[in-house]
Amino acid sequence: MSKQQILVVEDDDAVRRGIVDALQFDGYATLEAATGDAGLSLAIGSECDLMLLDLVLPGRDGFEVLKEVHWQRPSLAVIILTARGEEADRVRGLRLGADDYVVKPFSVAGLRARVE
Repeated sequence: MSKQQILVVEDDDAVRRGIVDALQFDGYATLEAATGDAGLSLAIGSECDLMLLDLVLPGRDGFEVLKEVHWQRPSLAVIILTARGEEADRVRGLRLGADDYVVKPFSVAGLRARVE
């Protein structure tokens, strides 16, 4: 059985590359986007099983992407990965449909545990 396909939406190239490399090392198929618009397009138009979503993105921000994804693909699992750790942001993300909320910096081991 193959592992799920994960969409990584992160505007920082180095962070995105690190996440994608770790996921691919673990056998996951990955898709990548550096903007909110590109991430939304892939989330809706691909067969990804999970989206890892930054909140601070060029174009649409992560909250806008999350809201639209939750409306169009309500069963798509979403984990927010962000530097925005304020309680109000966490509550907003979870209320908009995120399944989990991870604050940067985070460990690869901690991320892997959430993805499995």
